[in-house]
Amino acid sequence: MEIEFGDLEETRPEVRLRPDENKHYAVVPVFEPTDDDLPIFVDLDSLADMEEHALTDTSVELGGVMLGGQYEDEQGRAFVVITDSLRAKHYESTKGSFKFTHDTWSEISRERDEFPDDLQIVGWYHTHPDWGVFLSGMDMFICDNFFNKRLDVALVIDPCRQDRGLFQWTGDAAERIRRTGGFYVTASRFRQDELAQFAAQLEGKFDMVQDPRFRGASPPAPVVNISGEQPAWQSMAILGMLAIQACLVAVIAARLLWPPETSSEELRQMAALQQSIEQLAATRTAAADSRAQVEVLDRFLSAQHGTPEGVLQDLVEKTKTNTNLQDSLHGQVAFNEVLSESEAKLKRELQSSTDRGKYLEDRVASLTKSLDELKKKNANLQGDLAVATSPDGSTDADGADPEEGVSKWTMIGVGSAVAVLIAAGVAFAVAGNKKHDLDFDESSEETSKEANTE
Repeated sequence: MEIEFGDLEETRPEVRLRPDENKHYAVVPVFEPTDDDLPIFVDLDSLADMEEHALTDTSVELGGVMLGGQYEDEQGRAFVVITDSLRAKHYESTKGSFKFTHDTWSEISRERDEFPDDLQIVGWYHTHPDWGVFLSGMDMFICDNFFNKRLDVALVIDPCRQDRGLFQWTGDAAERIRRTGGFYVTASRFRQDELAQFAAQLEGKFDMVQDPRFRGASPPAPVVNISGEQPAWQSMAILGMLAIQACLVAVIAARLLWPPETSSEELRQMAALQQSIEQLAATRTAAADSRAQVEVLDRFLSAQHGTPEGVLQDLVEKTKTNTNLQDSLHGQVAFNEVLSESEAKLKRELQSSTDRGKYLEDRVASLTKSLDELKKKNANLQGDLAVATSPDGSTDADGADPEEGVSKWTMIGVGSAVAVLIAAGVAFAVAGNKKHDLDFDESSEETSKEANTE
């Protein structure tokens, strides 16, 4: 034996309130704990961590230690509380065995020192992948030498068969350690629903897909409980959605089973593309053949005396450079021709624009001259109108003869005015003669009357 054990003195457990009597905790039993079993209360998060550790590798056994406290209640009944766990490292394990080593205990002791003093090692756990839940001879050796106190416990998990169980000391020589009928899972009272669901999954009442121990997996889909009668519109909506989905599936199936016919234009484009690909492949093959021929000739020339190595390759490179320069020169010549044509076209457009501008200038001068003549004619007409409306018929301010340049209509207007004046004078004269004759007749009658009287 590499490990030596001294005498251990067991202290009396501390008196504390049991979790199932503490209103701060929610407690749910797993399986069926009996009155003869040692009450073991396991924290929900700690148990979930150990279950997750068991699922990380099912090809070998895994294990670790459990932290917590060993207590008695006021009536002197013992119970164990497990609140945390430490995974074992540097261990030796196979498909059917698990061993603690010196390095394992050193690492566990170092990690244990980082926890408060009230968290003590109260037992150990390990896995039996696809072997069932029991304690083997090596497991009993670990219990006898490392976890042999009266309230020490052991947890065995079979991640393949989804079974687990806690073992306790009995104090009976015939059956020193036995499996309990069940244990309790505890958590804060605010996590009552989560605690009940976890306990039900540990008992195999739900599928492992919804197992909360799979922390890396996505959360399970929520369960919706529907009670009561559904409205009629909801059934119609569901039927409509199913009909739409069926139509979409039918369309997709039709597209897959009967692909659309390719038009002649698409066939022609595909043929042209295929031809281009074949030409490109032929060009690459010819280029590869040319390079191979050049390498063979280069090696042949290099083998001759006085011929430097790589002369043919240099010649090919210079030929390529010369060809590229000639192509560039031809391109430059073509570009110069395009520039010359563009320059000639611009000159023709400039000449056309110049001629057009000269024509517009001549047109503007002609229109200006016509405008001046119209202004002169307008001035003459205004002068004629002023002479025609003058009462004395005198000349205008410039001394010009008013009769010169008088239009026909002006003469007609003047003549009409003169005729009206003459007619008015004749009428006035005739009226005056008639009055004179009337006055003369009256005077003659009065003279005749006077003569007769005398």
